[in-house]
Amino acid sequence: MAASEELNVWMDPVEWSQIRAALTAVGPRRYLEWGSGGSTRAILDACPELTAVVSVEHNPAWYEQVKGRINDQRLTLTHVPADVPMPAPNKQAQTDWDNRAEVDATLYASYIRYPATLGMAFDVVLVDGRARCFCMPEGFRLLRPGGILILHDAQRTEYHTAAAALGKPVFLTPWKQGQVCLLRKDDAR
Repeated sequence: MAASEELNVWMDPVEWSQIRAALTAVGPRRYLEWGSGGSTRAILDACPELTAVVSVEHNPAWYEQVKGRINDQRLTLTHVPADVPMPAPNKQAQTDWDNRAEVDATLYASYIRYPATLGMAFDVVLVDGRARCFCMPEGFRLLRPGGILILHDAQRTEYHTAAAALGKPVFLTPWKQGQVCLLRKDDAR
């Protein structure tokens, strides 16, 4: 693909509109996401009030594609690879690896911890990458009081315990491709 080609948002329009509504309600100035792509570009376009967007990507090829398609000074896109070498690429090995990443933080420890090294608090955190069970509590810790954490693909039951440990998750409906879950950080936290 040419660098000028647009990135597509890999979400059903219903789910994307739910995320847009949450962003509109918060009016974020600082936004963090694990997992970059078309939604990164769309969020930059939809939220002119943003002053900083931090995006952490584990896949080097995808990182290069996204980097080549988004030119916005508000974006800091960082490639943070897995700490443990990934298995040879085949569908079953990748699925097993992705499942293991939800129970073994050592696979993506640097990826999980990277945003904390920036010394920033965020208004919105989107968890839509790898090691989501570990990125959720880390992202929640980095939220400012009153901020929200958004989990995409929240229908996956392996994320439910981690989401519930953070407070009162709100699982939005309807959904088709990947359910959206919202968690608000109380002002007192």
